[in-house]
Amino acid sequence: MIWLAAIIGYAINGPFGALIGFLIAWVLGFAVRSFVVRNNNHVTDLFLNSLFAMLAKIAKADGIITKEEIDAVTQFMNHVKLSSADKKTAINAFRSASVSKHSIYEYASQYSKLASGEMRGVVYAVLWDVAYSDGILHEKEDEILRRIPEYLGLNSGAYHQYKDRIHNQNDWNEDAIDKAYEILGCSKDSSIKEIKKSYKRAIAKHHPDKIHSQGLPKEFMDYANEQSKSINKAYDLIKKHRHDS
Repeated sequence: MIWLAAIIGYAINGPFGALIGFLIAWVLGFAVRSFVVRNNNHVTDLFLNSLFAMLAKIAKADGIITKEEIDAVTQFMNHVKLSSADKKTAINAFRSASVSKHSIYEYASQYSKLASGEMRGVVYAVLWDVAYSDGILHEKEDEILRRIPEYLGLNSGAYHQYKDRIHNQNDWNEDAIDKAYEILGCSKDSSIKEIKKSYKRAIAKHHPDKIHSQGLPKEFMDYANEQSKSINKAYDLIKKHRHDS
């Protein structure tokens, strides 16, 4: 299936990308070995179900699936060029898993029985991509990414390699930090106390209850919700940056 091979391209060119050395060795070997899931519709459905269920679980690890996480999953889905039927299967799997009581580790164990080692490595890269799509690696996301290589049958060292990349990214991600201070209406010179006050003011200004009490249309409420999310993310990013500095 073409979409399986396309995952390689995503891993190399995607927003986060996979480990370059690992992928070079993998791509060189691709031409001389089969890399296609067995031609069996049932197996393909199981493959897609477990794959997109894992993406749903990592997206909801911190309690809410954000627009950035949905965009990351959608971008992945579009890149691998699923057929209409496979896309429907993937979307249904994502939705079901987002409310399922099954753990991501159960889905990972199922996936590892159907996918090659290379495919499991790529999916681990995509999990990182989704988790870090909002620029913040939450504690629960970090825990999943640390534990899941065992269930995917991957070397535990993969976690540390990706985590190091995150830290390296923070060195050049100054634009995101500047934007976060701008959203809160403060600066890098502001004290922690001043930043906290700015955060509270910004949240109060865009709180949905305040919009509702003014009798404004639903569109204003939606805008307030989006602004509140942006403010919370900006505050989390600033706190993390101050803690790591």
